[in-house]
Amino acid sequence: MKIKPVILVGGKSRRFGTDKFFLVLNGNLVFERTYRILKSVFGVEPVFIGRQAPISNYEFREDLIPSLGPIGGLYTALKLYNDVDFVFLVACDMPLIKKEVLEYMKATLDEQSFSYIPKLENGFIEPMFAFYSSKLLPIVERNIKANDLKLRSLLIDKVQYLEVYKIKDIDPELLSFLNINTKSDFDRICSIIKNENIEDFAI
Repeated sequence: MKIKPVILVGGKSRRFGTDKFFLVLNGNLVFERTYRILKSVFGVEPVFIGRQAPISNYEFREDLIPSLGPIGGLYTALKLYNDVDFVFLVACDMPLIKKEVLEYMKATLDEQSFSYIPKLENGFIEPMFAFYSSKLLPIVERNIKANDLKLRSLLIDKVQYLEVYKIKDIDPELLSFLNINTKSDFDRICSIIKNENIEDFAI
């Protein structure tokens, strides 16, 4: 299977107050750790989709249709990288991704699935840490035309779920799915990094 890893960078960080893409933890830009993990797991260069950024040595692609949110990033990825079987979509503000979770998902991905989504506690799903098949493109296009912009609306057929009990075997505290929406989220993640001795904030 050919998989393209995609890091979404389209958000405007309204709740956080400053651009989360340039957040630094333990001396490292948050996105750099995500980039390294994705490149290591998939063996190809990830792409940043959403907007351009003044950073060299990385590939940035602007949304083909602006202001749609995450589904716009998925649409752009499926259109631009139409030779792949799946894209793996992740947000740029999830700094504690565990490589082992992603490796497990890659190893257990069913080629016939249209999507592969983690299912967390209380039935909550995380569509921003998920695989999406190239076969979804017509549905994505249809939903955009209908102004149905929720990624969850794509989960209507051949959905593969990673159940929470299995995730907890690998990532007991579900750290992979923590994201930074507010200053308090950032403070919490800083505390986790310190308490769990994630010294270099690297792989």
